[in-house]
Amino acid sequence: MEAQILQPEKPTGTNRNIFIIAGVIIVLCCSGLALASLGFYAYKSYSSHISQTGPIEGFTPIPPNVDSSTALPENNSLIDEAPTGGLGNDILRNDTWKAISAVAIGRGCNKPIGAKSTIEVLQQPDNGIWFEKWTVACQSGDSYAFKVQFILDNTGATYNITPLP
Repeated sequence: MEAQILQPEKPTGTNRNIFIIAGVIIVLCCSGLALASLGFYAYKSYSSHISQTGPIEGFTPIPPNVDSSTALPENNSLIDEAPTGGLGNDILRNDTWKAISAVAIGRGCNKPIGAKSTIEVLQQPDNGIWFEKWTVACQSGDSYAFKVQFILDNTGATYNITPLP
């Protein structure tokens, strides 16, 4: 009779299981880092494209020594139609008129009258920038002058309003 020699059994893939688990952990960590860095750069890009608007230089709708009852009402009933003239289109002129009317009301104008107000071009456009003088006529007979700087760019126009003495 022959004697059978028993050979010890080889472990069936315990090292393989450890390598698979380690590989999965490494892949998950790398994916998490990639997503975190992608999110960080997306946030930085988004936050750098948000326009940060500050107060317009010289824009004082209600000075401290003026009664708040002269403030611009919500329905804009005190604002007349925009005056004619200037280099801007109708939209830019109307937007500028609303802002200048609010400043004039804040400075004491009881009712801005667009038909009696004037626009004078002070400087022709140079690289998309020009200056105009807006004189706002009020119902009381007073008038208020403002220098307006217009700046054109690829998104539209910006204007800066400065009261003149």
